[in-house]
Amino acid sequence: MGYTIEQIETIAAKLRELPPIEKKKREVNKQSAIVLLAKEITALQKRGYTLDQIAETLRGEGLEITTPILKNALQRAKPKKKTDTPPPPARPKEIGGPASGATLPPKSGSFIPRPDRDKL
Repeated sequence: MGYTIEQIETIAAKLRELPPIEKKKREVNKQSAIVLLAKEITALQKRGYTLDQIAETLRGEGLEITTPILKNALQRAKPKKKTDTPPPPARPKEIGGPASGATLPPKSGSFIPRPDRDKL
């Protein structure tokens, strides 16, 4: 079944009229819930609680989560660390200045166009 442009425009207008959902009433998935609770969970771990105990407490509060899922979600919630390897330095385009005409060899996988030779 197809839809007319008029039907789609009516639907779009109704969607635009919907009020925003209050932030505190917005539903989140387990991963997002763990991200929001990560500081508290980390604080509990520092106080000596195990992930099993924390997962059990969370289940008691209505957040159905297993210990392995909690562990994985916490690892994913951690901020990304920057790698210790710096990016490669920028390569200069020419050696000896523009007047010399000398250039660096090409990067691996590239080529330099050259004029055709007379003999093949």
